[in-house]
Amino acid sequence: MDVKNSIRILRIVALLLFITPTIGLLGSLIIHNYFVSFNFTHGFNYNFKENIPGTSIRFLCNEENNYCLEDKFDRFKSLDKCCKYIILDVYVDESGKNVDIKQKNIKNFKEKIFYKHEISNEIDESCILNTSSKYFYNIFPLFYEEIYKIKNNKKTRLGTATPINPLLNGESSISNIVKRFPVKYFFKPILYLSVIFMIFYWLYYNRILKELSHTKNNYYFFTFGILSAVFLFLHVFFLGWIFESEILTKLRRALIVFFILFELLAQTFLLRKIFLIKDQISNYLNLIIVYSKLIFVLAVCFSTTIILAILIFYNLDNKIDYILEWNYFLLLLLFYFLSFLMWKRKI
Repeated sequence: MDVKNSIRILRIVALLLFITPTIGLLGSLIIHNYFVSFNFTHGFNYNFKENIPGTSIRFLCNEENNYCLEDKFDRFKSLDKCCKYIILDVYVDESGKNVDIKQKNIKNFKEKIFYKHEISNEIDESCILNTSSKYFYNIFPLFYEEIYKIKNNKKTRLGTATPINPLLNGESSISNIVKRFPVKYFFKPILYLSVIFMIFYWLYYNRILKELSHTKNNYYFFTFGILSAVFLFLHVFFLGWIFESEILTKLRRALIVFFILFELLAQTFLLRKIFLIKDQISNYLNLIIVYSKLIFVLAVCFSTTIILAILIFYNLDNKIDYILEWNYFLLLLLFYFLSFLMWKRKI
């Protein structure tokens, strides 16, 4: 086996294993925030004579339109046909005076009631023409129209109603963001790809150290590493599933715990093996990074123990839980970045 070539492949896989899930987590958050903040809509075409403030139209509320319960206006077919100003909808009498009345009472009202639509002088932020996005819309109209369709899809259920920064403010858990349509269709494929990289990561580590140690036996870190990949796959696969059985629900939640446990064990046994034979393989390693990774592994194991102990004995505020969750999983990815740096690029 060509050890040098295997190390090159391992470095590439380690870097991809750092980048890919990072994109999966942060990308999902960015996509969620974009959909939440996307307020552009296909406005109603009221057929105003002029699209200027003060222009208005009105129609009689009668049996034909179910007393104004049925819309008689079609929506524009594109986002750039919106009115730049907010449209005010009010009930008026024949003289044009505003009438304070509930819609269900119109039928019993003695006088004729009209539904009036009037262009106000207040800018409508949901009109794309009033934002910098209009320039990009002119270049990529299909992108914005597709986002509008997805945002208004019946299956779309975003985790929050406003943009969030859970790494600092802890507004939401990871699963609440990534398990929902449409974000899950970005997150899940990225994580499945990460599982594949993870399997290759441990395969190549096992192959390289077996060759350098002149042994045919697989190492403990290889077994724990493959188990961590399996449990990550199962966690992602069942993410968003709802089980009627409480036992199955708890088992699904346990999957991520087993992933973390086996990942920490794999990294610990891997580092132990590297230190046992570091004199034999020192020509292949950046020893400063090796010691840095040792410190990092010890710090992660220690912090994980502390966090688990706190969670067992104390009920932390949800915001603190979520802040720890987001930052912890991003921190774990440094395992792979340090592995990328640990092996020398030129041997």
